[in-house]
Amino acid sequence: MTTESARRDLTAICAPADSGYILRVVRDGSSELLAEKDLTHWPDWPAFPFDAAHAAGSEPVMLGYMIWPDSITPDSLLGWQPVPEGRGWSARVGTFKQLRNAGI
Repeated sequence: MTTESARRDLTAICAPADSGYILRVVRDGSSELLAEKDLTHWPDWPAFPFDAAHAAGSEPVMLGYMIWPDSITPDSLLGWQPVPEGRGWSARVGTFKQLRNAGI
């Protein structure tokens, strides 16, 4: 049984912008934008270094989302994975309620 609180279909995407990065939270398979934050205070890094991944993990919290702990694997950068289509990074996220309902 899938309920709204058990769904795991949200993704945070941190992509380069004209200046710095932009963070968006979207529902998978949809163009529905749930949250967005301009990260112009971030330098325009040519890559996504460890410090950026650490900082990016706290940015979704400001919007009401957290990276799912089980998405932090040896092949991820603190839960962030490269976006296949281009420069940028994505992470599986959930709302605080979803994570609480999952016992996290």
